[in-house]
Amino acid sequence: MKIIENFSRRKFLNYTMVGGLTIPLLTVIPSSNDAYGAIFQTPKDLENLTELESMHLPKISLPPVVEDGSQASIVCSVNHPMDEDHYIKSIQIMNFADPIVIKGKFFLTPVNGEAYLSTQIRLSGGEGT
Repeated sequence: MKIIENFSRRKFLNYTMVGGLTIPLLTVIPSSNDAYGAIFQTPKDLENLTELESMHLPKISLPPVVEDGSQASIVCSVNHPMDEDHYIKSIQIMNFADPIVIKGKFFLTPVNGEAYLSTQIRLSGGEGT
């Protein structure tokens, strides 16, 4: 560890001012991001979906039984048009029961043609490799 021998009152005041300006700036940044909060919006009535809600509702398929939990195939698709001005930008797979919650984040563009992905994820109980 390097010790600064020429540590003067002027340097102390400079460091204090920088820290004093940084902390208030960090409190101004909102802790809840509106875009992130939109992930958890659910339809009000699952029986009577509006056209907009049905276009943004993902269809997820998992196998009913996974033997050891180490490899589970997951398919996610969204029946949404991929126009240049309105398209699904990302799909995120999360498992809140796991210490590592985010299992994957997939970014899409209109060039993809459709919002569809298929991958394998690790569920609980699998042995590490």
